[in-house]
Amino acid sequence: MKKNIAIIHPEAGFSSSGGSQLSAFEMAEHLTEYYNVRLLSSSKCSDRSVVIPCIPRGKIKKLQKIKFLDWLLTRLASNPSLLIESITSFLTYTPYLILKRADVIYPNNDYGGLAVAFIIRKIFKTPILYTERAGMVSNGKVLRRNLKFKPDCLVVFNEETRRYVKSELPSQRVEVIPNGVNLSLFNPKGERFKHGLKGDVILTVGALNKQNHKRIHLAIEAVSKLNNVSLLICGDGPDVAYFKQLCLEKLGAERYRVIKVKFSEIPAVYRSVNAFTLPSEDEPFGRVYLEAMASGLPVIATDDAMRRSIIGNAGIVCDVINAEEYAAAIDSALSNNWSDKPLNQAAKYSWKSVAEKYSHIINSL
Repeated sequence: MKKNIAIIHPEAGFSSSGGSQLSAFEMAEHLTEYYNVRLLSSSKCSDRSVVIPCIPRGKIKKLQKIKFLDWLLTRLASNPSLLIESITSFLTYTPYLILKRADVIYPNNDYGGLAVAFIIRKIFKTPILYTERAGMVSNGKVLRRNLKFKPDCLVVFNEETRRYVKSELPSQRVEVIPNGVNLSLFNPKGERFKHGLKGDVILTVGALNKQNHKRIHLAIEAVSKLNNVSLLICGDGPDVAYFKQLCLEKLGAERYRVIKVKFSEIPAVYRSVNAFTLPSEDEPFGRVYLEAMASGLPVIATDDAMRRSIIGNAGIVCDVINAEEYAAAIDSALSNNWSDKPLNQAAKYSWKSVAEKYSHIINSL
């Protein structure tokens, strides 16, 4: 008989803008080859969805666009959307999993899902599989917190994080499996988004928040130093007006667009440009780099071990803080003939191969 796997992510059916909810959805789709899979979410998003009511983080984030409510909520917690999702999902998902038992529980929504899985393990000894998507962000603060739940197997994205986990908790089982990309969805063939920009177009994707680690302003500064190059920004957030004004000052009205699209339209956005960049300070993995390469695009990114590994010979890493060096890297990426290098690099991270690696772990639990 096939094992019953319960994948948890309340946001999976509500929003498709984050890496964890997309990964939960993709994992549910691809693990069905091996198991009976249920994706526990607050909204219907696939045939594998089991809708269990709670307040997903996306609903709270919408409320936070109102300044007074944002001020009030941030008095309660530094990340109120995650806290409220965690509390409300704990109250509904835990009873469900007591009544509808699983052979393995795979939470994907940080400490909220881990808390549910922890209680179920206490009652039924159900093993917990967990992927730490925060990696070494904030010097491993989130990682250290989640290690307290002691999942039966922790999956991380790279060797650096694995070594850190073993130094913090030598008894913890840790496996290294990279993130995946849907090659049937992200590829060079298909419709292109009509952005109306002229010349070579660079795409960047990320939340438009001055306080986060995406550093979209660095991409704006670098593109401003090039001729006949435009910037397409795909994202939303509390500081959209700020970034639009910065683009207007640095690039002029004809050399930028800021867009917000549905997830189903994102592949067309990738196909409509010449290269991709994201100068974020740190990334646990960087799913958007895979999506870009799978769409045939060269990537320009921050120079660190993780991005050197992901991008390989399909792009250029550089010191993005240095605007001149960053601009030169973009110019070089636009000038080179990358042939099939981005596609070949992305093929190493297909969801099929990733799901197969996860199946080996699940079978061992």
